[in-house]
Amino acid sequence: MRLRQIAIASYNLNKAERLIKQELNINSAYRDEEVEQYGLNNIVCPIGGEFLEVVSPFTTDTTAGRFIDKKNGPAGYMTIFQCDDSLERRNFIESKNIRPLNSFENGKYSDFIINQYHPKDLPGALVEIDSVRNTNYREKYADWPPAGNNWRQYINEDYVSGIIGATIASTDPKSLSELWSEVLDSELSVKNNMPVILLENAEIKFTHAKDNYTDLVGLDIKASEKRINIGSKVKLLGLDINFV
Repeated sequence: MRLRQIAIASYNLNKAERLIKQELNINSAYRDEEVEQYGLNNIVCPIGGEFLEVVSPFTTDTTAGRFIDKKNGPAGYMTIFQCDDSLERRNFIESKNIRPLNSFENGKYSDFIINQYHPKDLPGALVEIDSVRNTNYREKYADWPPAGNNWRQYINEDYVSGIIGATIASTDPKSLSELWSEVLDSELSVKNNMPVILLENAEIKFTHAKDNYTDLVGLDIKASEKRINIGSKVKLLGLDINFV
């Protein structure tokens, strides 16, 4: 299982794009018209072979808008994973009485299979597990339809070159990590007294929630000395970013 994309929800897409460029020195490679059906605009920015997305409501009464209001500002919204066969994963996950939220295949991209799961059944962040037919998902720059066809030409690894971790804050991190480990079919370990799921390219850490510090709260990003010398940590659009 590979962590492939992180989505942030924010009302101000232009400001979010400026902040991402300022702190990460990466480019917006794609705007997906498909998300407009949900009342959203977006940008998708490659970080090496992974992606940072920002979704932004342009209509009232959207799920993302309600989420932003609940968080009182921009916040981590989705964790998106890629595996070899997400249909097989879907069958297993649904057998655990975890409801699908949005699942389809053979849409705009015929080889792209999407599976989202209900956050009330699988808390911590909105989880999506996808696969791309005829693609080796382990390759660093493997095809990724949500970023369009030309995203590789927008890659800039001067500051950052990959997403290698995410942090989920929960009132019961042990139980939640066990559920996520089963869903992601990945080993669960303990590091620094925290449950940690070991993915093929990243770690998902689970920490204790406090006040409004809940759900997807942080990212670990592989960074160059140039970026680390500026600062090894930054708060960006509601996320604690740790450059490593």
